[in-house]
Amino acid sequence: MSGRPEFKAWIDEFPDPGWKLMPLTHVTSAVPARDIIREETIGLAECKVFNQPLAYFFYGRPAYRLPDEGTVKLEAACPFCFILKPDLIKSAKSIYAFDTGAFQRRMYKHVLVEEMNVEDFSLEGDVHRPNKMIAKVFSTRSAYFDGDIESALKPEEGAEPWDFLAKSYLELITSRGRNEPDDRICSIEVIADEPISLAGNLLAVIVPHTIWDKKRAPWLEKLSANNVEIRPYTFIPGRHPEYYHALLEIAVREFFQDTEFL
Repeated sequence: MSGRPEFKAWIDEFPDPGWKLMPLTHVTSAVPARDIIREETIGLAECKVFNQPLAYFFYGRPAYRLPDEGTVKLEAACPFCFILKPDLIKSAKSIYAFDTGAFQRRMYKHVLVEEMNVEDFSLEGDVHRPNKMIAKVFSTRSAYFDGDIESALKPEEGAEPWDFLAKSYLELITSRGRNEPDDRICSIEVIADEPISLAGNLLAVIVPHTIWDKKRAPWLEKLSANNVEIRPYTFIPGRHPEYYHALLEIAVREFFQDTEFL
């Protein structure tokens, strides 16, 4: 299915803000991250949503969380974030308004009715729509990066009652219940159906400081020698995964600011 056209038409009502494209992010834990660096490629994995091998990224923010399996005691369980060049979005298989995996798991069912399908919220291959949607819904890239729902467009102001898809989307991202999904609800997802080479595409990697600040991992030094920026966050064993994700997000934000993507 190509999806219903109304959501895309709602986005296209807003003019292109003229911003440059933002980087893509790919978050994973340390062991798979080491595999990616060794193989110099972000490979494909079988996707249960679309039933084919795919690779997933988020546009302009590191939204993906590692599974919550208790406190993190070792670097091997720490999150890593690969920051990739914005132009990769031009070769994406598809772009969606939110995390399609959460949609498939019915985490949005409190707002999105059963008759709506994931393709209804596709941005298709139009690389201008992500920035148009961010400008329309959040006004600024910084508010989008922060997942700032307080500044997000209010459903009653942004969509008419008959704009079923757009109003449901705005209700979803501004909902505030205790059991709401995390900020992946407002993170634009980018999907690739071909492996992504790190060479020429990787801008930076966010890593725990214990493998970079003093004694440096040789495989990170190799990346650094190839003009990939290594940005560390403070790793103190025994904290919850959300704690490390917050530190990782701060490091990504600083990189975006330093490189004028925010």
